[in-house]
Amino acid sequence: MTTTRRDASAPSAITDHYRSVDSAPAGYAVDRPASASNGFLITFTGVSIVALCILTLLVHTGVVSKHDPVILAAGRGNVAVPTRLFIIVFFITFAVYAYSNRWRRLCIGLSLLGKFAATCVVVDLLGWVLHELELVSLTIFTQQVISALLALAIFPHTIMRHAKLPPAGHGPISPRTPSNAYLRLFLCLTLAVVVAALIEQVFIRAVVDLKMFALLGGVGPGLFLVQQLFAAFTAYFGWRALGRSRRLEFAPPLAVLVPAHDEAHDIAATIFAIDRAAASYPEHIHVYIVDNASTDSTVAVAEQSISECAVVTGEVLECSIPGKAIALNLGLAHIREQFVVRIDADTVIAPGCLQTALRHFADPKVGSVGGLPLPRKLETWIDKVRLVEVLLRHGFFQVSLDGYQGVLGVPGMFSVYRRSALLQVGGIVEGMNGEDTDICLRMDSAGYHTVADPKALYYSETPRSYAHLREQRIRWFRSIYHITAHNRGTLLDRRSMAGAFVLPFQLINSARRAMLVPILIYAVLVEGVFRSTFDYLRWQPVVATILGMQMTLALLVCFFWWRRSVRHVPAYLLFRLLRSYFTIGAVLSLVFPPLEPRLHRPLNRRQSSSTSGVSGPAEK
Repeated sequence: MTTTRRDASAPSAITDHYRSVDSAPAGYAVDRPASASNGFLITFTGVSIVALCILTLLVHTGVVSKHDPVILAAGRGNVAVPTRLFIIVFFITFAVYAYSNRWRRLCIGLSLLGKFAATCVVVDLLGWVLHELELVSLTIFTQQVISALLALAIFPHTIMRHAKLPPAGHGPISPRTPSNAYLRLFLCLTLAVVVAALIEQVFIRAVVDLKMFALLGGVGPGLFLVQQLFAAFTAYFGWRALGRSRRLEFAPPLAVLVPAHDEAHDIAATIFAIDRAAASYPEHIHVYIVDNASTDSTVAVAEQSISECAVVTGEVLECSIPGKAIALNLGLAHIREQFVVRIDADTVIAPGCLQTALRHFADPKVGSVGGLPLPRKLETWIDKVRLVEVLLRHGFFQVSLDGYQGVLGVPGMFSVYRRSALLQVGGIVEGMNGEDTDICLRMDSAGYHTVADPKALYYSETPRSYAHLREQRIRWFRSIYHITAHNRGTLLDRRSMAGAFVLPFQLINSARRAMLVPILIYAVLVEGVFRSTFDYLRWQPVVATILGMQMTLALLVCFFWWRRSVRHVPAYLLFRLLRSYFTIGAVLSLVFPPLEPRLHRPLNRRQSSSTSGVSGPAEK
């Protein structure tokens, strides 16, 4: 008998089913409305105007000679943009809007400003000493840039110190990144610096022209150019490593684990896609659907779909406690296969995806493997910018990380795990965001590493509404703090490439992303309202933070991966501003425990008795 199946690529009706207990984990996050982010930006704008007015008054009355808080920098140029003032205003605004009481907010603000002030003093003193000794003459602009880059580290460091975050895990800490991975990292970074310097010297006219059109620069030509060249060089090594690994033969029996909460509209397509992929896979595949407290017909649809499969076998498990990680751990307790494929219930894997991913496990030190999460449709603007984002992130930068075993994690939409490694580190963490990256990082701490192979294709649900997109991105961007807190033991551990290099970089990058929209607001104010005071400002470096090398790289990656996606690059560049807005919402959703000041020292027993005139029983 022939059974008619639902087309895996058919569109699904997505409304508000995306919200769950994982949207804002209790204790570690709060579901703040968009008004918090809007208020942040409005307040930032107002405080910026006041601060710039005060600075302008001080400059024009001769009270201060510099257009930014810089000391001991006479004769070494002038201030183009009051960068340090921007950092101060940003830190003050964040402290005002942090989710806590006024005393904790005051403590956060003093901590941020105190660290930044100390940083600026050290940088300025160092610049002065080097200038006086005639060793190196650091310009004011260079000192501003150095202090601003250090501020990107001060921001997450302060959040980690004050926010209520998941406790450190107790998994095994024995990372073993091979020495040749560090050698590739060092060689590629050195080569990127040398090539960037040569480009600036040899092609000086072209560099000047590109900077005039805001296609190069932002922080000189160097920083952005070095970053992209470094990524290109390491991507070469990553692609070579992936190619060697794909030629290996390895296809063990598989368990496919699918957690599902209210996924009746999509889960049949997921199951049938697994069945089609299993038709070309040489070993048996068993599917475990874990129903996670669904209120729709997810169970009935899943059972019917499994019964119609031609190749795979499967079963439906019940998990009455809400939470994706809880459902995953329940499923792991039932699995006996040694390799586990985790697939979200709104994801469709491509034929050949399983074979491509499993071959990498021929290396016994590979603990997890991920692929390329393409959008299932290209209908809305969200679908289109997501395509460009995926090609850049997973089609290029993850391959770059493969080049020196620095992949931090792979999306839980589709990921394959070595079950023995999962059990060794204690399974999936519950009650926090980013459990998919967290498990990869914890396996890294046990001596395994993660591979991201863009040839393992799968198609996942894209948000159908702005509200869904906002919920998703705030959850994603918040997770970097949850992951870092839970893996404190690996952070800055030189034995782990992910912990020593990639995780700190991701924290700094999160701070940079949060500051992107405020930077543009600030630049518009300086250029449009205070132009007469800051006449050294040029618009090109500001625009280059949005365009520049980011646009060039996006065009190149899209051209080589999927030429039709090039048309969506302009929308993606604007989407980066929206991501910045969501990142602000993510840090504002973190919970900071209330702080009550100790107005006086507590009286000891003798003082208390003499003050009250009443003798009480002795304290034990």
